[in-house]
Amino acid sequence: MPLELLEAVPADSEAIALLFALSWTSPFTRLQFGNVDTDELARDMAPRIADHIKKPGMKFIVTKDQGSGEIASVAQWSVPLDDRPDEPEVKEAAEDETERQELEDEAYRKKLPENSNKDLIMEFTLGTRKLRKDALGEQKCYLLENLATHPSYRGQGLASKLINWAFVRADEEGVIVYLDTARDNKALQLYKKLGFEEVGSTTIESLSIYGGEGFHTHVALIRHPK
Repeated sequence: MPLELLEAVPADSEAIALLFALSWTSPFTRLQFGNVDTDELARDMAPRIADHIKKPGMKFIVTKDQGSGEIASVAQWSVPLDDRPDEPEVKEAAEDETERQELEDEAYRKKLPENSNKDLIMEFTLGTRKLRKDALGEQKCYLLENLATHPSYRGQGLASKLINWAFVRADEEGVIVYLDTARDNKALQLYKKLGFEEVGSTTIESLSIYGGEGFHTHVALIRHPK
């Protein structure tokens, strides 16, 4: 049956969570979270995904099988919100922003699974945050947070369709599209083929201190509006 491109609703959260859980299988992800049970991980993520779907600055775009109703793939996007001239912009002081971020990071760390590699997860989180800030500055953008396709539907070009959803809107609004991914991700070549340019990278130089081997490099990619 044909696949339809749709915006997800909260009722889709469990299926989306399962797709994400099925896709997080790289050695680096395993080093962060261990051999977590896929169903358990999906159950843990589903309520947060349902909350995110309700947020105006977050869009979950899915391809859904019109026959079975099964979600075949999903892209999670942070999207730019319209400015509201009637609401004055409140600029957060640097010290206040730093304090708030530290509190949020502490709360995030406490919520991580007890058997997860918390030190590695936090180093990766902080490194990726700086990578994004250095690449984007204050620019508005469509930011790809997550992308996953069910194993049964891979090889059908669904990732490209989900990314093109943002391209159309970004071009209309004159804003960039941003994503970051592992240097060894096979999808990196697809992203470059679609028009993304590499603009920066961050590397965890030694995974041995976290129980792994080698290093991990994450790269920032930007696609400019047409």
